[in-house]
Amino acid sequence: MANLDLLPYENRGEKDFIMKIIFSSISRLIFSYSKFLAGLILLSSIGTHAHSAETPTYLKCNDRYYKLTGTILNYNYNVRTKKFRDSKYIRSYNENYVTTSFHTINRNNGELKINGKVICIMKKITIYDLPKLNDDGKLF
Repeated sequence: MANLDLLPYENRGEKDFIMKIIFSSISRLIFSYSKFLAGLILLSSIGTHAHSAETPTYLKCNDRYYKLTGTILNYNYNVRTKKFRDSKYIRSYNENYVTTSFHTINRNNGELKINGKVICIMKKITIYDLPKLNDDGKLF
């Protein structure tokens, strides 16, 4: 004989109530975690900048060395640490000029102007042309 307690629409009672509680709890949990992940993705994407994928351009001006990227002009190269100490954000990167707050580089002839005065003519170099320490180390 068939078990009448298992028929779908008869004897709704405690079993159906427990199933509703379990289903609503699981759906609330999934919904809250999806909101949390969506908020986390949104907050982590704020403040990302588009950087150029190109390698930086290294420039030489007399005995000074510069590193030009899409957003920053680095200068004051330290031979011992092999890093540039100072940097300026590029305000405009035009067809003819690259401008920071103090520096202006003419892209046609390589003139470097600081506060309007021509300092030198820049030449493009590679990363291997940057100065290196002598094999002897410090001399003084």
